[in-house]
Amino acid sequence: MIKKKFFLSILMLFSLGQVMAQEVIVFTDIEKKWIKEHPVVYFGYDSNWPPFEFYTEGKYTGMIAEYIEIIEKETGIDMIPVADLTYTETLDKLENGELHVAPMIGITDYRQTFLDFTSPYLTDPQVVVTRNNFKFINGISDLKGDVITQPIGYKRINVLKKEFPSIKIITTNDVKECLSAVSSGQADAFVGSLSVVSYYINDFGLSNLKIASSTHLGDIKFRLAVTKDWYVFRDIVEKIFSNISQQQRNEIRNNWISIRYEHGIDKRQVRNYIIFGVFAFLLLGLFFFIWNKTLRKQIKIRNRIEGELRVSLSLINDKNKEKDTLLKEIHHRVKNNLQMIHSMLNMQSRQVDNEYTRQVLSQGKSRIKAISLVHQLLYQSDDFNEINIQDYVNSLKENVSSIYKSEVKSIEICVMANDVSLNIDKAIPLGLILNELLTNSYKYAFEGKNSGSIYINIEKNESNYSFAYKDDGVGFDVNSLIVSDSLGMNLITRLSHQLGATPIFKNNNGLELSFDFEI
Repeated sequence: MIKKKFFLSILMLFSLGQVMAQEVIVFTDIEKKWIKEHPVVYFGYDSNWPPFEFYTEGKYTGMIAEYIEIIEKETGIDMIPVADLTYTETLDKLENGELHVAPMIGITDYRQTFLDFTSPYLTDPQVVVTRNNFKFINGISDLKGDVITQPIGYKRINVLKKEFPSIKIITTNDVKECLSAVSSGQADAFVGSLSVVSYYINDFGLSNLKIASSTHLGDIKFRLAVTKDWYVFRDIVEKIFSNISQQQRNEIRNNWISIRYEHGIDKRQVRNYIIFGVFAFLLLGLFFFIWNKTLRKQIKIRNRIEGELRVSLSLINDKNKEKDTLLKEIHHRVKNNLQMIHSMLNMQSRQVDNEYTRQVLSQGKSRIKAISLVHQLLYQSDDFNEINIQDYVNSLKENVSSIYKSEVKSIEICVMANDVSLNIDKAIPLGLILNELLTNSYKYAFEGKNSGSIYINIEKNESNYSFAYKDDGVGFDVNSLIVSDSLGMNLITRLSHQLGATPIFKNNNGLELSFDFEI
């Protein structure tokens, strides 16, 4: 009993020592004032760099995300990631001042001209990845004359070009595309983070790739970067990171490493399978020995046929998975390309002084966004054939209302489209029609009114869909609207015909439009 009490006392003292080892962070008056004046901080990141940071299912996650949570806990600041950014876009926005923070940016002489960096808070080895059947290499120097792939914007590109001018370097959008290029033979090797490479090889089944060697480049050092005018925030984060214990750092890393290896092979399970397989093989051999020659021949024929069927089924399943992956990637790229066009129009509109031209560009951006939302929903969905219209219309109305939102007017939008799903051929024209109607209502329907309502109803009947749109605005002249030669009216008419429908306009205490189209 005495020994037990002594052991418990030692354990309590050890736990108390662990708690006391982590000091309370003391911020200066300047730092406290900065925190109070910046309750929300937006930051950029590399959206596809697991297990360190990635954006999935509408959430920023990964190993670095846990360090961001510690910053939030210690300061009370709400750290918000800017969605749908690439690593290159993050760097551009930091340079032009649109963003002020990124939790993981490699340090270079040029970047130090407009960024300040914390001390490293994470490290990870750099390795060389090749195909299994590639030649033996002992380092990057053995790749002279070969093709290496790297994500665009990575500082490692300049290092490799300087040290190994004979190596050809091709760039892609992210690490996943780099590894796919090596796997398919478009490139010979990839140089990058051990943890990131391991994550992709295990999680995406890139079984023909191997970690061929280490590198002389040293570890990747993770630093949080801020623009020069945010140096106070850099000092705040430096204090927080330096206060994180090694035990806590190890726990964060082990949490994500353990998740990664769950997709690997359980050695104990493999051993059990081998034992079971050997035992079954012996029994089967005894069974074959007892049975006569004719029966053995029949069993062999049957086993051969079943094996061929299993191989065929496996090939079919693999092809289906490849098709789904390709479709998902296509929708993702289309969405990204449309987003790039939207961003370019946004940049162009800021350089235009003419109000009419600015409005035309704004309407163009809204139409592009309406199409982009379809591909975004398809990319995020497991069903590439159908789009949930309730979700789509809700996203669409949020986009339009954000453009024309007025501080003095309260406009309520009610959407009823439950259990309605459409394919992409019908969802895009319907979305563009709604985009034009919502834009028209926001711009003209509620002139002289402090509030208003918009009702959208889409129903599925036995043989068709019914669409109805109504606002309670100031109304309009039906005849003048029908003969109008405006782009919006022409779009609504042509898109309705594309759906096989004829639009019916009414002035019913506001604009009312309805039509039916076939399932």
